[in-house]
Amino acid sequence: MNGADDFAASEDQDIAASAHDPVPHVDGNAAAGALSEVFRIDIIAALGRCLHCGSVRAFGEAMVFTDAPGIVVRCRDCQGVLLRLVETPTHYWLDLSGLSYLQIDRGE
Repeated sequence: MNGADDFAASEDQDIAASAHDPVPHVDGNAAAGALSEVFRIDIIAALGRCLHCGSVRAFGEAMVFTDAPGIVVRCRDCQGVLLRLVETPTHYWLDLSGLSYLQIDRGE
């Protein structure tokens, strides 16, 4: 595999977390800077539906993990991966496969 294939094929696993030693995370606001370069909008108030459990929440309520080669955004209710973003000097790799939709207010 290479590049996009490796990114798309990566497993949805925690490698260091356990019930007694959870991986530290912050809320969805921590992803705002990186995602504003991709979306060019304020994504924090956008509503997303988790593909794993069906929960609908504002993106700002999601759990963001930054101790990786990018950011991983997980559902607050089921901890399923909603989004992954990796930035290189020449590309953004964005995986939204954990969202069944993302509703963005047009601000009219």
